[in-house]
Amino acid sequence: MAIAVAGCESSTSELLSDELISSNLSKDGEIDPELLIGEWDIIEFAYTADGKKISDVATLTGGRLSIPFAPTPKKYEAEDRWRLSYFNSWWFICSLSGNLIKLQIMGSTYALGPPEENEIVSALQNSYSYVIKGNELFIYFTKVDNKNLLILKRL
Repeated sequence: MAIAVAGCESSTSELLSDELISSNLSKDGEIDPELLIGEWDIIEFAYTADGKKISDVATLTGGRLSIPFAPTPKKYEAEDRWRLSYFNSWWFICSLSGNLIKLQIMGSTYALGPPEENEIVSALQNSYSYVIKGNELFIYFTKVDNKNLLILKRL
């Protein structure tokens, strides 16, 4: 009598859930919201399919994200607001829980920026989670093909 066993291997090309990618990213870094405070240079776009391997890194020519203050330490709820500035835009963190982050644009003094600036704005509008590794901030975002990481470096 012969017994056949068949299995199914998961393919690395399968897309993982945003939750799993976000979890994998956070394993090698810190997610303390107080570490977000400061000045960050926007340096690169990249892609990760699994939250472990980063590829397709594209250097950006400029831009700065400023996070000047935080709400009551260790109490971060949906109603808490942080003011962020990027180019001539003002952003607020409207949700921060664990490493999940949701940014919302609240105002701007420009009509249309260069294509690179528009891509950065789109990434921030679709932010999902963050992790800080050393002096770099990784913002994982969704809804953009071939890019899902915005990488910033602390000044």
